[in-house]
Amino acid sequence: AIVGKNGAGKSTLLRIMLGTLKPDAGKIKQGEFSIGYFDQHREMLDDNKDLIETFCPNGGDRVDVRGSNMHVYGYLKQWLFPKEFLDKKIGILSGGEKNRVALALLFTKKVDCLILDEPTNDLDIPTINILEEFLETFDGALMFVSHDRYFVDKIAKKLLIFKGDGLIEESYQNYSEYLEIEESLNEIAAFETQLEKEKSAPESTQQTVKKQTKLSYKDQREYDALPEQIDLLETAVKELEACLANPECYQQKGLTKVSEALDAKRVELEEKVERFLEIEEKIEAFANA
Repeated sequence: AIVGKNGAGKSTLLRIMLGTLKPDAGKIKQGEFSIGYFDQHREMLDDNKDLIETFCPNGGDRVDVRGSNMHVYGYLKQWLFPKEFLDKKIGILSGGEKNRVALALLFTKKVDCLILDEPTNDLDIPTINILEEFLETFDGALMFVSHDRYFVDKIAKKLLIFKGDGLIEESYQNYSEYLEIEESLNEIAAFETQLEKEKSAPESTQQTVKKQTKLSYKDQREYDALPEQIDLLETAVKELEACLANPECYQQKGLTKVSEALDAKRVELEEKVERFLEIEEKIEAFANA
């Protein structure tokens, strides 16, 4: 799955790989394989054709679907289209219905690789379930752009994360898990910025704060030690994440061991951050008293 913020270049990469857009530099090397493409604008559909003409452009009423010859109605029924839709023009269908047609049409093509750009847009839950079933049984390669974290979690085995400014991070993590970690790291970065501000404050101000906090000796010792502990845990988490993104590393150390170690460090990091926030709240309460 290709994920990241809007405007980071995800769809651009797909167009470059498909050959519809030339790269500013470098080359794209493609082997001998066929590609099936689904785009957000459904450019493969002709609004002036009905469903029968779309699926059977050479006449007849049968289609080949993954090695099975099927009546077009029997196949479209799997995609939740009633029989009366067969003679409807594509142009009068809703956006979600057009997406269903485009996806159903895609799976009648014999291809080695599927490239999908936001395939779940405008789809209801039953249709997404159908799409997931077709993708899970597809025996070729799959690359897709999506903002749907649940869809990505279920389908993707690997992530290409577009960070912006041409930076792409590679990860084998679950997407929801990755987003949660990013959120935690952003919070930690904000804490560190606040700590730096406090460190750089005039000594008289720091002394005033210390007088107002009225922390116990134990809390003060813990508070003073937490920033360094958070730094060390953050570094450990990043190292373990890097190992999970590197097959050579996790194969050597054991994927399960690395994953368990990462989970443990994340829990410990979260506990330290929560404790730091708890003491900070005490300090603020005393200061405002």
